[in-house]
Amino acid sequence: MFEKNVYPDIDFTPIDPSYDKELWSKIEPDLHSYDFNRSREILMGGKDLPWLYGYSEGYKMVKSYLELNPNSAPAEWTGVSPQDIFEKGNYVENYQ
Repeated sequence: MFEKNVYPDIDFTPIDPSYDKELWSKIEPDLHSYDFNRSREILMGGKDLPWLYGYSEGYKMVKSYLELNPNSAPAEWTGVSPQDIFEKGNYVENYQ
C-alpha cells in the first residue's frame, strides 16, 4: 500500500484484487507462525502460491483497514500493528 501511495505510477508489485479462498486456506493456518521459511514462501510466492502472493494480500489488508479508517494519515497507519491492521480492517470477512 505504501508503495502504491508514494509511487502510484510504478507497477512493480502485482496486486490480485480477487479473494481466492483456496489460496487463503493454504496460508491461514500459518498466520500466527514464526517460521521464517514459510513466511518467505507466503510473501514471495512459491510451492503452490503465486509470485509475490504475500505482498498482494498485505496490500489488500492495509487497503481494507484504510477503507474503514479513511482519515488515517500514512504517519499513523504505518505505525499500526499488523494484528490491528488485520483485525480492525475486518480483512477475514473477505474470505467468508
